[in-house]
Amino acid sequence: MRIFDRLGRGWTLGLKSLEVIGAHPKLLLFPVLSGAALLAVLLSFGGAFLGLAAFDFEAMEAIFNRMDQVGEVVFWIVAFVFYLVTYFVIVFFNVALVFNVRRIFAGEEPSIRDGISFSASRAPQILAWAALAATVGLILQAIEERIGSFASSILGFAWSLATYFVIPTLAAEDIGPVEALKRSSRTIRERWGESIGAGFSLGLFVLLGIVIAIITGFLLGFVIHPGVGVFAGILTFILTLVVNGAARNVFLTAAYEHTHGNTPEAFDGDTLDGIFMAKK
Repeated sequence: MRIFDRLGRGWTLGLKSLEVIGAHPKLLLFPVLSGAALLAVLLSFGGAFLGLAAFDFEAMEAIFNRMDQVGEVVFWIVAFVFYLVTYFVIVFFNVALVFNVRRIFAGEEPSIRDGISFSASRAPQILAWAALAATVGLILQAIEERIGSFASSILGFAWSLATYFVIPTLAAEDIGPVEALKRSSRTIRERWGESIGAGFSLGLFVLLGIVIAIITGFLLGFVIHPGVGVFAGILTFILTLVVNGAARNVFLTAAYEHTHGNTPEAFDGDTLDGIFMAKK
């Protein structure tokens, strides 16, 4: 696939996804809630460390020295717990978002409360998937430290491809993480064969958002105050990430429904069929 074909396809699918979000802006609340929850998790872990050290730099150094004495076991345990919690939060709200996108595609109105309730009903499956993803994430990190980033990147790419449809699968089917992974991988193989990567990306929209954030920050900083410009630029960039996260899940849901013979009216089947690049 030529680079301009890929960019064009990404632009088209991105616009279609943004149209869905524009018609139902409440979908943006899910990535916002996810981000707020992730910030709370980060502050909890950081706060726990600072609490143990009583905000004393010497105590912090002693804790680090103690961790070195105990060895890597404590580090990997803490890392696993952190990965597990963060993955759970991300998947929880993504499943809630996909649940609502599927309702929209079925001609129904989305509901924040129903989405959260649905994800809560799938909490055991989401937690199990988060544990599996956290384990794989740690393995990839260990491979990178011991073998190198090239091997880790190759394996990480294969993992990303195999898990492409795990989130919509968890939202649509009441199955466990291993079966969701199998079905996601089978969908890729049966629908697109020996694919080597996604020919779809929202990168153009992220880049556009960064440009807008820089311009907005510069203009407001020049006209009003530098502090206002910085704040506005950061806020615009965060909004870009929120919209991008929601748009990606809208697209994934559309692609998943397409593979099951339920192509949404807002999306073109031929364009969705070309989201992966075939191996030559």
